[in-house]
Amino acid sequence: MIRVVVADDHRLVRQMFRSTLSCEDDMEIVEEADCGNTAIEVTRRCRPDILVLDMNLPGKSGLEVIRTLKPDMGELKILVLTAVEEENVLFEALAAGAQGYLLKDSDVEEVLVAIRDLFEGRGHLHARSTMSLLTEFQRTRLEADTVITSPTEEVREILSPREVEVLELIGYGYSNADIGEKLFISERTVKTHVSNILRRLEIKTRISAATYAVRHGLCREPAKYENR
Repeated sequence: MIRVVVADDHRLVRQMFRSTLSCEDDMEIVEEADCGNTAIEVTRRCRPDILVLDMNLPGKSGLEVIRTLKPDMGELKILVLTAVEEENVLFEALAAGAQGYLLKDSDVEEVLVAIRDLFEGRGHLHARSTMSLLTEFQRTRLEADTVITSPTEEVREILSPREVEVLELIGYGYSNADIGEKLFISERTVKTHVSNILRRLEIKTRISAATYAVRHGLCREPAKYENR
């Protein structure tokens, strides 16, 4: 059972989470919080698997909550929720120790997928947030002149041609459903390819796969996928 604490100052949001998770056989909300100080207190007391955390809490902010909890609760997985897409918030939250980042307009299914991803040790970012993160990553790497200028033979030797395509699209921030549409394959097949990619590259998260794609020069021609 995935034990979840929800910290949001809007009661309707907390009620939505409670109603949604109550329908899932593998999840339960063990506590709620309506401010940053309460979020810290109940998380330390209940020691949940996942903390779903609004970044704009009264009292201590979501960022302060992350920075307070992570030093002595390294095993805690934190899924950040925010109503406004701001790159600086994304970077600061991930740097502080959050493993997931979603916008509040995400659909229910993506929230459930994100919770399960975090529980299983994978990161989860909203697709637009992934692109923001990778754009910044690529910018800083280019400044340091460490991005590989073309795909290495190593990538081609490890992955099949189809897996290279899937990895490239992960690097652009596309979801599994989007990748399936662009490559004309089922979402289930995409999931299989993603699992194989993570295993063969010996990495654990989709974020790491996206970073790998950028570093190895796979994400330089986004236009070729735009009309697919």
